[in-house]
Amino acid sequence: MAVWRRRLTTSQSFESFLRFLVFQSFGQHGRELITSELALRLLSIISGEQSIPNMDPVYLNNILSKLVLKVVPMENRNGRKLVEDGDLCERRNGRGVDLNRNWSVDWGKKEKDYDPYEENPGVAPFSEPETQIMRKISGAFNPHIWANVHSGMEALFMPYDHKNRTPDGLLSETMKFVLKEVNRLHCKGRCSVGSGGGSVGYLAHGTATDYMYDVNKVPMSFTFEIYGDKEASTKDCFKMFNPIDMKTYNRVLNDWCGAFFTIFEMGPHRLEAMKSSNGSADGDKLVSIDEYLEGYLMERSSRYGKRVEVLELGMQEIRTYFRLFLLSSVLLMFMFCSRISKSKYTAIRPIVSAVPL
Repeated sequence: MAVWRRRLTTSQSFESFLRFLVFQSFGQHGRELITSELALRLLSIISGEQSIPNMDPVYLNNILSKLVLKVVPMENRNGRKLVEDGDLCERRNGRGVDLNRNWSVDWGKKEKDYDPYEENPGVAPFSEPETQIMRKISGAFNPHIWANVHSGMEALFMPYDHKNRTPDGLLSETMKFVLKEVNRLHCKGRCSVGSGGGSVGYLAHGTATDYMYDVNKVPMSFTFEIYGDKEASTKDCFKMFNPIDMKTYNRVLNDWCGAFFTIFEMGPHRLEAMKSSNGSADGDKLVSIDEYLEGYLMERSSRYGKRVEVLELGMQEIRTYFRLFLLSSVLLMFMFCSRISKSKYTAIRPIVSAVPL
């Protein structure tokens, strides 16, 4: 998992920066290899190793300066290994469970066309270690934006996956507005926009995005489908879910990296505007860097479950080092005295001739 925070110069005021928290998951299904490639491209752009064509680096840096971005480049490591070993149609994890059916919202419900090979939800919600880890991370991070990245088609989905409709209210309209802008700017109108359940042609139960929206209350919860070959045979899963030529490969990565930056820029502005207009609590998640660090450092728990101040932790370390210093000094003094004593004993011993009499 990669966590990236923008470094501030000493001349910049911490209080003047609001941090917008973004959580992204890639590689949830093993056969969708292109999604993890997108994660790596995004991270390389953030680190300055690569750039997005026709995008000003200053513009990108300005967007990044207000973000805390948490990225899981490959959620389903064991499923990915099965694909790399030759099972190119495998989407489940190493235990045969679809990780995007193992979340608790409407878990376990099966449609008439249910295929256990494709959609096995597991024996219970969060039965899989991957979903347990993701739930823990998302609960602790408390993001403003969640993006679950897949391939198989070109689409920009919002909740719900288990219903044939989107949520009601201003927040839903805000998400829809952002997705329509991304579709216009980066998909050139090709992407389907709307709820996953209403746009993809089937309902999905126990998905990550529905959990993030309904349970974790993430204001902007999205599922993105970044590529799909409609002409590929259903038996050719690699071609169906992944580009097979470099031109398409680079186009997909550049287009979707650009789409992410559009969302990174629009998301905070739209939520702030919504908060200003109706006092929505969803905008209250915005935190200053001081608050973020204070929550991370000042309120973390010790191994005994007690809240320990950073100053107290520092004093504990100083005491530990001082004790080690005293112990080392005593040991050195003992060794020094022993050596002196041994030298004196050698000096006063009678000299015995080595020549036989």
